[in-house]
Amino acid sequence: MIHGQKIVHDSDADTLFFKNIASGSKGNCTLIWDRTDLIVIDLGVTMKKFRDSIRSLGLEGREISLFISHEHSDHISGVPITSKYIDMDVYLRPALAGSFRRKTYEMDGSLVVGNFEVRAFEIPHDAADPIGFSVFWHDAKISVVSDLGKVTDRVIDGIRDSDILAFESNHDVEMLRTGSYPEILKRRILSDHGHLSNEQSAEAIAKVATEETRVILTHLSQENNRPEIALNEVRSYLENRKIRYRSIETADQYAGSSLYSLER
Repeated sequence: MIHGQKIVHDSDADTLFFKNIASGSKGNCTLIWDRTDLIVIDLGVTMKKFRDSIRSLGLEGREISLFISHEHSDHISGVPITSKYIDMDVYLRPALAGSFRRKTYEMDGSLVVGNFEVRAFEIPHDAADPIGFSVFWHDAKISVVSDLGKVTDRVIDGIRDSDILAFESNHDVEMLRTGSYPEILKRRILSDHGHLSNEQSAEAIAKVATEETRVILTHLSQENNRPEIALNEVRSYLENRKIRYRSIETADQYAGSSLYSLER
């Protein structure tokens, strides 16, 4: 894990980097990069935030490939303007073809971008054709999955043995049930096509983590969860079952996650 932002890349030909720059219902965006290419997963932030992040991390000049998980606004709101002024290839599921006034590419299965292989797998959510991602770089694997109501076998297979696992831990069930949300929204969140609770997240992570897995809990509800609650529940679940992992943190709506690096 790297603390701080600005990094020098001239000697980093064999290093992979990860940074979530926003996570939550107000916007989501994750960056994964090496010396030549930048993989962006979802772009639910403003062009200014995206551009400022690129500059602060020293990522100018890289080939940018954007992968969209689904069409909800907190995952795509920044796409139309940002892709107009910043050159990037946009990959999405066939069900979303024609959603943007620019050329896009259909994401079906897996594809190779530079040194990366990006694989998509189906997730259960109330969207047209939602997907999660596993990104492979040499021997390293990063998985990024949020906005799902339950954890299926396909999800487990997709995220298993990840070096970095960015995984949804949206709500505390009791906080949600006793909170101020309308009943129809509570039912939607708790449904099989809604969002994962801290307990559901812990159960999934316990099935796939290794002693090298760096866990980032994402998409925490600002109304129905707290970082300390999510961390305590997931940590306790894993430790009570003697599940080993390398580190765990929560991603923030505005600050995102820590900056991580993986050596080849």
